[in-house]
Order: sequence, then C-alpha cells, then structure tokens
Amino acid sequence: MEKRSPWNKHKRRSKYALPLGGVFVVLAVIGLISVAGFCIRLTNQIMDNTKEKTKFENYLLPVVMFDPVEFDSPEHADPLFLLQSSLWGTLLSNPDKYPYDDNAMLVVPASDLDVYAAKLYGSGVTLQHQTIEGFDFTYPYDPETKTYGVPVMGQTSQYTPQVEKIQKKGDLYILTVGYIPPGTLWEAAVNGATYEPQPDKYMIYQLKKEKDDYHILSIQSLDTWNAAQGGSESGASGTTQDMGRVSAIS
Repeated sequence: MEKRSPWNKHKRRSKYALPLGGVFVVLAVIGLISVAGFCIRLTNQIMDNTKEKTKFENYLLPVVMFDPVEFDSPEHADPLFLLQSSLWGTLLSNPDKYPYDDNAMLVVPASDLDVYAAKLYGSGVTLQHQTIEGFDFTYPYDPETKTYGVPVMGQTSQYTPQVEKIQKKGDLYILTVGYIPPGTLWEAAVNGATYEPQPDKYMIYQLKKEKDDYHILSIQSLDTWNAAQGGSESGASGTTQDMGRVSAIS
C-alpha cells in the first residue's frame, strides 16, 4: 500500500484552510459593518428628535400665540391668558367638532375649555369664565348655556413656537422655545426666496410629564432662568450651561 506523506496531508489541509479563513474574514468584516451601521442609525435616532420637537410645538401653539407674561406657576398666570389659550387649544384640537349658531359663530361649551385647561396646566387651574374682548374681536360668554361664541376669523396669532432644545430630568422637561413672529413666511413667499424664519426671542418652558400628558409648570425669560440657575443660555444656539445632571437632547 502506498504511504501518504504527512507533507501531502498538510498541503491538502492548507488547500482548504485559505479559502475557509477568507470566508471568516469576510463574515467578520460584514459583522463590523453591520454593528457600525446599527450604531450610526441609533446615534441619528437619538440626535434627530425632530418628531418630538414638532409634537411640543403643536402642544405649545395655543400658549405661545398669545405671548404670555412669564409665570412661575399656572396659578399665578393671567386668568384671561389661561382662558384664551384653553379656548384656542380646544378649537385647534377639534376644528370640526362645534356647530354654528345663527350669527355664524362656533358654539363651544365652557366645560371643554376646562378639560383643555387641565391638559395644558394641570387640574389645579380653575378658569374664570367670562366674555373675552380684544382690539378687533369679541368672544361672548353665555352664563345660562355656559357656552362661548367664537367668530371664525376672530384671532390672529402673535407668535408660533419653534422648539430649539429639549432637556429632560426624569419626568421634568425643559424646553428652549423660539418665538417666530407672524408674516415672515408670507414675506418670503412674496419675495420668492428661501427663508429660514428667525425667532424674535426665546423663552424657557418647564413641563412635567404625567402618564401620556404634559403640564406646563412655568414660563420664564432667559434672564429669569439664568438668574435662577446661575448659568447662561445662548438664544441663537439654545445652549444651556450649569444645568447639573440634566440630559440634553437637541
């Protein structure tokens, strides 16, 4: 019987070892690419919180549109502002819900405003129902039916919100909110130019998350916030310093 040389056996093993080793190298490279891709996607999801910012902008619209005076608690806020923001929050969330009366006004139950006030500011706020009068509009309140009459073209927004930064610590959310003045988008459209609207000012909103809702705890100017925190806030970039262990998502 012919004896096989050990060298021949080693040669045969080497013949298959090289391509097999190449397969493992390729699989390892693919694995590294997959892990790297997953990390990149995860980082982008963490950094890009556009949807969350949009959610807060929609939530804050009926508040920011009235340019409220800062307050450290909803109980200390202007009662008329609380009433107006609750009314328009109700209308914006249910634009097709309410019927018209003979004067072509929407008929809105006061109880719906109470519900929305609790949604915005928590159950500790009690609205003072009354007729709302402005420079060029009136929302009459009927104490007998406990309803408001709202003209269709009765309100112009002073500002719209642009959330620049979201910071959170447990169930506390701290938002840096830019106030976009009216008219900028229309002016850009007329001039045919691409225009990124710039806020007139920035305010700090503190919100508390309770189950699936958020309640506004306070609205403060940057100066008031900085004085309380002992840090500094840059309006253009929305950068907050000396915020302790608050995790920032921008």
